[in-house]
Amino acid sequence: MVRTLNVHKGSHPVQLTFDEQGLRIEGDLNAAKNSKSTRTVCCIPVPVGKGPDPTLLPIDNVYILNAYYQERTKMIHIHCVLPEDRTVEESPADIYKFMYSVDNAEEAVSFCTDLLSNVYQELKFAKRLLVLINPFGGQGKAKEIFEYHVRPIFDSAKCTIEVKCTEHQGHAIQIAKELDINAYDVIVTVSGDGVIHEVINGFLQRPDAREAMKSVSLGIVPGGTGNALIISLLGEKRGFDPCYAALQVIKGKSMALDLCSVTYDDHRYFSFLSQSYGITAYADLGTEHMRWMGDTRTIVGLLQEIVARRSYKIQAAIQVVESNKRKIQLEYRDAYLQEERVPMNESDDNVLDTIPPLNEPVPKDWLVIDDDISFFLASKVPLLARGMLSHPCALPNDGNLDLILVRGSPSIAKQLEVFTKVETGQHMNNEILEYYKIKAFRLTPVLKPGQKAYVAIDGEHAPCKPFQVEVHPRLASVLTINPTFTDTKV
Repeated sequence: MVRTLNVHKGSHPVQLTFDEQGLRIEGDLNAAKNSKSTRTVCCIPVPVGKGPDPTLLPIDNVYILNAYYQERTKMIHIHCVLPEDRTVEESPADIYKFMYSVDNAEEAVSFCTDLLSNVYQELKFAKRLLVLINPFGGQGKAKEIFEYHVRPIFDSAKCTIEVKCTEHQGHAIQIAKELDINAYDVIVTVSGDGVIHEVINGFLQRPDAREAMKSVSLGIVPGGTGNALIISLLGEKRGFDPCYAALQVIKGKSMALDLCSVTYDDHRYFSFLSQSYGITAYADLGTEHMRWMGDTRTIVGLLQEIVARRSYKIQAAIQVVESNKRKIQLEYRDAYLQEERVPMNESDDNVLDTIPPLNEPVPKDWLVIDDDISFFLASKVPLLARGMLSHPCALPNDGNLDLILVRGSPSIAKQLEVFTKVETGQHMNNEILEYYKIKAFRLTPVLKPGQKAYVAIDGEHAPCKPFQVEVHPRLASVLTINPTFTDTKV
């Protein structure tokens, strides 16, 4: 379908045309200068610089938030989120508003109705959002990020917005447990990964856990330090762009995400990111005093451990699916190129582990490790931080965890070679690094005399004692524009 509407800006005629691909604006010679809203600083309107020229390229449907006719001013309004420079990969985005005078109100209303129908195919317009803001996370800027960058986008898309700030650790668990799932379409976290972890665990503590996960999708806006899930979805640049993340909440579709149960002798909960022991866990948790350094603190922590030549004793058992690195890479490329949006698990049963309890033996076909290691790091996401493409073959819903492992305490040079290549994912080809696709594992830390060690689950402290992990396919639902994680290009 192709629709055209003749409008004007001042005395200049402008033509609006949309089809299945997007909207073209022809004749607006000042669009590049005037498309962005001015911002106010100390009560003074401040121009924000030159924006994109929509006359050069159609505005893709995914970028269009709203279009409506205002009777009072007899003008048509079109709101979009656009990359500031569409010639630059992962360019920052911002909200843009175009306004044109209209002579025929009936034609304008019809045009807007058809345009919205076209750009919201299979999507709900005017979503009901519960926004959870962690005001203490990252550098304490989550409130500012939401009000300055995100709320204008949600308002333009006519969303109903309820905002709650988390007040203490575990608050988001309580909110998710008590949530009226019929009152919201999306629960949006403006935080790091900690609030996401709490929301997932709150949902899964409900008696209607699976229904809650299906009814209310997760929307992710970066507001913390690491933001591993959102950078795994959008890439290292766009993953830190709150405007593009907000657009993904509006124009994204449900993507199924595997979760993992984490079982100790006295409690059980769920993980959506990673489980770590050894020098990588130290880099995550032993460097809390260096949070002011941002992402850099984990690199500093790793270097400290590598130079110290530290190793950690473990007893582990692993349910291996694939251990051949080349085969894992080829299967990753095949899965990525299929670009299929996999639905959530349709089961209504309770989420139960299928592996033996922690106090019983594992099956005989599991890989057993009783050895010193440098690190043991399992993950559901490819990027655990900016510059740390640790698990380049990780997929959101393949039913597996990706595990990387270095045994013993290789030379400083060999370990540094691994970590200097982790930014591109090429470290997985290093001879000292083992890379597995796995379904489950059991790990027992064996501390050496006087040794202090950490277990990190989703970047948070966990007890340094025996535990086991099992993947549960397609339990969660996350809103995404693309049907899978960002392409790691391995």
